[in-house]
Amino acid sequence: MVISSSSSHGIHTLLEAEKAASEIVEQARAYRIEHLKEARKMATEDINALQTRKNEELANIQKQGADQSELTKTIQADTGDKLAAITAQFGKNKQDAINKLVLAVTTAEL
Repeated sequence: MVISSSSSHGIHTLLEAEKAASEIVEQARAYRIEHLKEARKMATEDINALQTRKNEELANIQKQGADQSELTKTIQADTGDKLAAITAQFGKNKQDAINKLVLAVTTAEL
């Protein structure tokens, strides 16, 4: 069987077209893979930035909690000191107040 020159030329053209198409497909794959890698890298950077920001927020909240705890301890200590001073003053003046009340009740002015 003899293949004519035009048929051979047509086959050669088809092979070249197939080769060009496969190169275009390969370039598209490489382009897609590159963009996926870039998107993955950007997502990782965004996640790391978010994690850093959230860790800083957590540290600030914990610091505020520690500051609140110190403030609470200071207030409790001051309250305890003032209560002790009032109790001591009450004990010191208790008998004097009782004596004045008894005197006021038992002494009647007519």
